[in-house]
Amino acid sequence: MERLDVTPARLTGTWHIVCSSFPMWQGERRTSATFTYAPLPGGSSGAQKMSDVVRYRIRNGRRRRIRGVDTRLTGRAGSVYRWRGRGVLRVLSSEWEVREVGADDAWAVIVFSRSLVTPAGVDVVVRDDRLGDASVLKEALESGRRHDAPPLS
Repeated sequence: MERLDVTPARLTGTWHIVCSSFPMWQGERRTSATFTYAPLPGGSSGAQKMSDVVRYRIRNGRRRRIRGVDTRLTGRAGSVYRWRGRGVLRVLSSEWEVREVGADDAWAVIVFSRSLVTPAGVDVVVRDDRLGDASVLKEALESGRRHDAPPLS
């Protein structure tokens, strides 16, 4: 399998989760999930970093967020990142990789490892400004089927 080179600059912006094998996004308890990535200055090692904010809506309509920092693992082939939670979630981390992207980076497949409290899984995400494009959404949903990530309602 070809390994992609997806830098923080290519990931910058807001992405909507349209397919997922992750139990947190299944069902109706948490909906309208998005990831927002923004580049951060590299650490002392010079590693590429970005802020990672997950937002979603809970059943009563309130918005929730999970904040973290992603560090690109340049010693690994492909586009592999280590997520580390912020605040009380600082003890949690997992690795994730961009496995596939659509034309013009309109959608992406993200495969992530388990953390201390979550299973491994796959998310298919679509850029905020491309969510209304039927052909982009169709490609993203087809990718979800290929990666065993069912569509979200």
